[in-house]
Amino acid sequence: QCSDEEEEYLDGSHGERRSFELRSDNHLGNIKMTIPTFQGKNDPELYLEWERKVEHVFDCHNYSEEKKVKLAVVEFTDYVSIWWDQFVINKRRNGERFICTWEEMKVVIRRRFVPSHYHRDLHRKLQSLTQGSMSVEDYYKEMELAMIRVNVEEDYEVTMARFIGGLKKEMVDVVELQHYVEVEDLLHKAIQVERQMKSKGPSKVNSSSNSLWRSNWKNNKAVANPDLKAKFIHSF
Repeated sequence: QCSDEEEEYLDGSHGERRSFELRSDNHLGNIKMTIPTFQGKNDPELYLEWERKVEHVFDCHNYSEEKKVKLAVVEFTDYVSIWWDQFVINKRRNGERFICTWEEMKVVIRRRFVPSHYHRDLHRKLQSLTQGSMSVEDYYKEMELAMIRVNVEEDYEVTMARFIGGLKKEMVDVVELQHYVEVEDLLHKAIQVERQMKSKGPSKVNSSSNSLWRSNWKNNKAVANPDLKAKFIHSF
């Protein structure tokens, strides 16, 4: 606990020094961060992952655009190093303006390593994604990553309907009876149901839940989020 005199003292020159130290601590330019290498393999996801990691490094440093381009090129290896050198040679030969910014560089590299059908394929994969042999956790992660990659923006209830629609049939009947508000609640409930089914056996859990579900449906009782499937269907 500081005395009044100490507080006044800290508000003076020492307070300024403390403020400077806090500002310095927020500046990460002095921390050595390694940009990962990129080989130029024919895998769009490998490139996009590399791009994401490079941007994390750039976010922590106040690099000029020219330096960003040079730092990225330094980490090119194997095929992409040769490809980039030839790209630069062709630019000079044709008298074209060289790539000067990281954003311009990303456009050029994406054009070569991320085919135009990549996002269409991701959309198709997302629309047909089901749990299959995956665990609930792995299925959710697969769905979430696919949504991030195609930059899906949708109502959270549509996302919940998407998730439920891809679950195993025996799980859907049980999960739909659970109470949930957020997508994360639904995920945790589904994981819990999965564990119960593994410990008790799917037939016991499923038979009891099915009878309850049918009873609720016939009596028009409120089932947790009953209109999710309709929203999901009408969202496309």
